[in-house]
Amino acid sequence: MPLQRSASLQSLVQFQYVHEASRAAPQQPSIAQAALRFANVHTSSGSGNIGVGHLSAIKPWTPSLPDADEVDDIIRVSRQKRKKYNIEDYVSEVKKVQVGNCGEKSKLVCYFLSQQPGPPVYYRVSLWPNSHNFVVMDQELGAEGGFPDNFSDWNDQAVIIDPWIGICAPARHYPELWQMKLDTMAAVGIELRAPFHQEGDWVKADVPYWKNMLERNKKYATDKHNLFASCLSLFLYSRSIP
Repeated sequence: MPLQRSASLQSLVQFQYVHEASRAAPQQPSIAQAALRFANVHTSSGSGNIGVGHLSAIKPWTPSLPDADEVDDIIRVSRQKRKKYNIEDYVSEVKKVQVGNCGEKSKLVCYFLSQQPGPPVYYRVSLWPNSHNFVVMDQELGAEGGFPDNFSDWNDQAVIIDPWIGICAPARHYPELWQMKLDTMAAVGIELRAPFHQEGDWVKADVPYWKNMLERNKKYATDKHNLFASCLSLFLYSRSIP
């Protein structure tokens, strides 16, 4: 399918999976798909670590993206404001600025899931030592707070929601889809910068640092949520209001 100049990053990196999923279940989007859409709708102005053409000439068929440096500045200021926010205020702030990297996007996913009636157990997952966050539903947590190193060992029913790169799929397919998305991004001239980057440090989206990130990092739960925890949190928050 030819790429359109006006296509957004989201449509480029999400089209294939969403199209196939919609054909399989046209009635209603799943909770996971809806959560991904919620996160990206409320960060529609972009991510500060995704940019175009910083290392090479911009190709005529490269999609237009927001200025990543401006977005990065907004994210930095917003994060300072959110340091002591509860989850409701945190989400309101992100919705207000409409920008976010993987951290903001994954927290929006968690918030969306917490608002659903009887959501399954889900975790916000952090990669270590490289920094990336995503959300998993229906995956058992190991005794030491981690998950299997190899995604082929994750539960058959586990679903990954990664709105930063636009993946909503069974956990066992996550690494393959991740690499496909990065290849697509690199092909249209999209570049990324690593966490803790120095200003101006951009790399192609398909460099080994990004392509191998899922396999070479440990996976730990940063948050665990279920229906009881969500209800308790909302109850305590309501009791704190004068």
